[in-house]
Amino acid sequence: MLFNMQGSPVLARPGRRVLSGPLPAGSTPPVGLFTGPYPSAISGLSGWWDAGVLAGLLDTSGAPVGAAGGIVGAVVDKSGQGRNLTPYHVSFDTSPAATLAAPRVNGYLGAVGAPDAAIVRFGPSLDADWGLVHPGLEFGSAQAWTRYFVWTRPNWRQGTYYVDNQPIPLLHTMAGAGFTVLQADSVEGSNLTLFPGSSAQLVLSSTLARRHSHAVIMRNTPGVGVDVWLDGVQVAFAVANPLPASANAAVMFLHDGTVQGSAQCWFHEAAAWERAVSAAEITTLIAAQARWVLGARRGVNLLVMGQSNAAWFINAGGPLALAQGIAWYTGAAAYGFTEAMAGTYLSPDRYSVISGHPISNSSPPLFPPGAGSGTFLTNPGDGTDASTWNGGPDFAALTAYLTGSTALVGAVDEADIAFLVWPWSEQDSTMPYANKALYKATVLRLLGITRALLGRSAATLPLLAWNAIPYESNDGVQMVRESIADLSAVVANNIVVFAAQTADSNPLNAAYDPATGLFSGGDPEHRDEPDLLRYGRIGAHAAGRAAIAMGLADSIAGQELPVSGLPAKGGPQIVHVYRESNTNLILTISHDAGNDLLVPLQAVNGAGFAVMDGGSVVTPGTIISAIAAERVDATHIAVTLSQPVTNPSAEVLFFYPYGSTQIGRGSAITDNLASLAAPANWNIGNDLGFAWSVNFPLQATTYPIALSDTTV
Repeated sequence: MLFNMQGSPVLARPGRRVLSGPLPAGSTPPVGLFTGPYPSAISGLSGWWDAGVLAGLLDTSGAPVGAAGGIVGAVVDKSGQGRNLTPYHVSFDTSPAATLAAPRVNGYLGAVGAPDAAIVRFGPSLDADWGLVHPGLEFGSAQAWTRYFVWTRPNWRQGTYYVDNQPIPLLHTMAGAGFTVLQADSVEGSNLTLFPGSSAQLVLSSTLARRHSHAVIMRNTPGVGVDVWLDGVQVAFAVANPLPASANAAVMFLHDGTVQGSAQCWFHEAAAWERAVSAAEITTLIAAQARWVLGARRGVNLLVMGQSNAAWFINAGGPLALAQGIAWYTGAAAYGFTEAMAGTYLSPDRYSVISGHPISNSSPPLFPPGAGSGTFLTNPGDGTDASTWNGGPDFAALTAYLTGSTALVGAVDEADIAFLVWPWSEQDSTMPYANKALYKATVLRLLGITRALLGRSAATLPLLAWNAIPYESNDGVQMVRESIADLSAVVANNIVVFAAQTADSNPLNAAYDPATGLFSGGDPEHRDEPDLLRYGRIGAHAAGRAAIAMGLADSIAGQELPVSGLPAKGGPQIVHVYRESNTNLILTISHDAGNDLLVPLQAVNGAGFAVMDGGSVVTPGTIISAIAAERVDATHIAVTLSQPVTNPSAEVLFFYPYGSTQIGRGSAITDNLASLAAPANWNIGNDLGFAWSVNFPLQATTYPIALSDTTV
């Protein structure tokens, strides 16, 4: 029994089996519904590199890469030839970004690349000097060969001043002086070109999307030329190969060997044969590429509006995390956010975020009716309904920022805007409770004219809003909490609450002891950056579900969303409060994705729990805070009050928290989600990092809950 590779010498003694060339490695385990074929189904495989699953990757010490996000030292040659692909950087680059195993770049399948957080604002940003190199592949005109390659481009080139506008190299041979075999346009370009710059140059496609995943098959037949298939469709026939008869040299994927010569793309899969495969085998290879989602890919862009806490939210990385989480849910190829803060000294003013400015000039005392100075909506002060009010100076700045000749946002980025994000409640929560109807009307009016500015409807542009942060007045904060709850309950408004509890936060720059949960000092009008970043991560779940419900799924289909195991409503929720005695209350909790309750840090001392003994939000009664809380079982918490309530249960209102009360970071009751096994393919902590595995805080009570004399 003899296995022999063409051109390999064979020496064997009688009666001995000989294997002079190694057999291909086993097929990649199927992901999702794909069961094959794989490139290994085609005989004569001389190289196969699969970065879609961790099994195809080695770390820098030669050991298997054990987890998503791990550093990659080589993409394994699964053909058995032992010719691995290794990371490439220009030699003088002393601090390249690490090559990482990126999860979920194409459906549930991953990729390798070198993410660089320092490059501009469109995520993911990839190192401008990264690629993969093969020690030697033939591209010569007189040699028979077949090459297969799958990649994803998340963005145009960025962060490279000298080459941003130049095309990107997808395949480059170092034969002779070096020659790019396949390239794609960058910065508004749309051509995919074979043999660029040569007499045989051929545009294979003129409709290449900014963000895309594609698979290309190239087959060279000596004396005939090169045939090319793009995403399974033949786009080139017998093109004269301009390379020498033999061009066996090192080959680079996604780099051309020049300074900042990276394509800034993800590598998925490649394969090679040292022969011209048959028509039937091309059909098999096209079937193999069906495991990848091919074609144009989506980007998730968020337009952030608001005042100073929106600015701190941006500074903390909250919007970028929120966008990244939405992209994780939908399988989008890219993510980012759009904002400009006032103070850029442009003329005309162009911004979406400005400190101290509420939605309208109906929030005293800064902007009296009729003044219209520095607000997004102008209340003319003549009693007209808010649905007719015009945009104020801030809205003019937003308009200039997004549209017209003064716009700082390109049309492509504007089209990517998937959500409006308003981390915005502070100045509006200084309004009296009696202004609730007015406040809700101003939210809807500003939301409506902003959607119209972008040419979008409520159905196509959701608003992400948070539960009001602690801020100055109790009744005003309660008013905003109730208003956002009311508005989000109306499906037609398409408003999603992305952070259902914001009192579990510290003042900006407060001194904090994580061992006790106690904080002191800081700026109470602004939330601390670690908390704001956490809200972005927590909010990704509600926003991601909304995106899928709207049909914004990209490489992950909406029907693949697990029935259970992922947050759907923003955390556990208080649904009933039983008055066990005048000082002891039993809370019934409805879980979201968790199945147990934790009482950490200051939560054991009752942090955030309070009742109003008689009265209402408009005319408050006595506020009684809690002094203790403990877990009863997986769905019940016992709360002890600091003094007995005296009114009938129906007249005693329960809050978590009341008004502007600050619970503090880490001191809210939470579920146990971080310790539970995630649904298959949906482990966000595994894919995006440990910080994404969090226990969700008990939701704030948007409306107070009246005590009950019966259990449930």
